Amino acid sequence: MTQRQDFLDFPGAEALQDAGRVEPPAPRVLAHALAAVDAAARQETARHPVEVPRRRRSFAHGRRILATAVAAAAVAAGVVAYGSTGGGPGTGHPAPSARQPVTAAAFLDHTADVAYASSVSSGARYWKVREKVGHTGAKPNPAYDLYYARSMDAVYIVADGRQYKKSGLFGWRLGPKELNNWSDLDRLPTDPAKLAALMNGSKEYGGQSAFLQAGSLLGASPASPGLRAGLYRALSRLHGVKLVGTVKDSAGRTGTELVFDGVASSDRMVIDPKTSMLLETTSVSTKGSDRGTATHVTYLAVGPVDKIG
Repeated sequence: MTQRQDFLDFPGAEALQDAGRVEPPAPRVLAHALAAVDAAARQETARHPVEVPRRRRSFAHGRRILATAVAAAAVAAGVVAYGSTGGGPGTGHPAPSARQPVTAAAFLDHTADVAYASSVSSGARYWKVREKVGHTGAKPNPAYDLYYARSMDAVYIVADGRQYKKSGLFGWRLGPKELNNWSDLDRLPTDPAKLAALMNGSKEYGGQSAFLQAGSLLGASPASPGLRAGLYRALSRLHGVKLVGTVKDSAGRTGTELVFDGVASSDRMVIDPKTSMLLETTSVSTKGSDRGTATHVTYLAVGPVDKIG
């Protein structure tokens, strides 16, 4: 998020800061896979005709055949396997859990599918972000709430039970574009290639800004499902993004971590694959006097609301 330090100068702010979609296989490929399954089933039947009781054999034998069929179909279709069949609410998409995709691109494509299928409430007066910022070596900071009005001419901060109002222009950035209100977000392209080109149009961090800016938008902005999906697919086109695997964020929530090693820092995202929500971003400095210092932003809750408080 841009201008974070500008509007977090209310009383107590210093304490807060210091304290995979895959195309279906061709019919001929699928036919070969099914033929292989049938051959394996016939061999299994011939090899073990009477070794186990009928009822038990039926279950065990059927399970072996099913496993063979799933494996053959996955190979034929080029499918990445996920360990859970549960998706985000109403998404109808599988979500990775114990077993992860083998590449960052596969994970991001799947996450994009989940994001695109999610719903977002329209017509709300504010976009609420409950977040917590932490720094290496500092005591844990309390969480605070940000309320962005649609016009973005004011941001309301609620911290320690007190409310503060900051006037002025606030928002996000994507490459050379300043996004100062919700309408600016709606005017962004959703095509991944166009988003990637736009993100890489700013080179302040040697190209790393693409990863950082996408994280800010995905974590805190009222981006539409289409834009969120486009951003995830754009990240899959960014050279250097790597899949770490299943981790826990600083709030103890389980997610999938991505890492991007840039010019001056190593940046990370933790994403909930079931909902496509960005849980946390972390930036670890790799140069200068603050080398090894990490700053993380944890997004505890985001969503539309009609009133503050």
